[in-house]
Amino acid sequence: MHVHLPKPLHGWREFAGEVGIIVLGVLIALGAEQVIEAVHWRRETEATRQALGKEAADNLSGAATRRRQQPCVDQRLSEIAAIFTDHAAGKPIQIRGAIGRPISYFGSTDAWNVEMASQALSHMSLDEKLALSTAFANYQNLNDVLRLEQDAWLRLDVLDAPDQLEAGDWPPLRQAYAQAKSLNARLQIITGDMLSNLTLGQSPRQIEDQPAAADAAIKRFCEPVLTR
Repeated sequence: MHVHLPKPLHGWREFAGEVGIIVLGVLIALGAEQVIEAVHWRRETEATRQALGKEAADNLSGAATRRRQQPCVDQRLSEIAAIFTDHAAGKPIQIRGAIGRPISYFGSTDAWNVEMASQALSHMSLDEKLALSTAFANYQNLNDVLRLEQDAWLRLDVLDAPDQLEAGDWPPLRQAYAQAKSLNARLQIITGDMLSNLTLGQSPRQIEDQPAAADAAIKRFCEPVLTR
């Protein structure tokens, strides 16, 4: 029994040529699709990089704001320690201003939280992803510690009127002072690390601008309040 293969209308050579053209067309289409996809992700990755860069500058602004007040925080903590010493010695305490608190600026991490769920980060190099992850972990840590610091200083506000305090008011105030002092030490490390090593290529000029109202509040906090 003989099996007869169907013959192309124009011969096998012409048929092979037509198949080759089809295969070549498919390959070109697939290649073009890959090029388009590569261009798309290059744009998406660059947009993500720019958004995270702006957010990094925002967080660096928060670190710079806190760092700028460091001498003032140290001075106020020393004054509060002196208040406790005078109280224990039964000496009069003369305060000529509000104890106040450091001015905190909380940077945003919204863009990072959004991009964590996107595919743009997967198209970055491992080194860049690790740098971003480390930086934004530090930014979140800064915000968390700043909030704890604000809480401690708010509890110290009652020192504005020390003559109205009762004996039971002083132990909680000492605890708030100890917390503020501990958080101050942590913030020195965090802000120093952020501004020295984790800038993600941001220029220092991007963290120098400060609103006038914040400048005024910082100036008030830096003025001594304890009369000696």
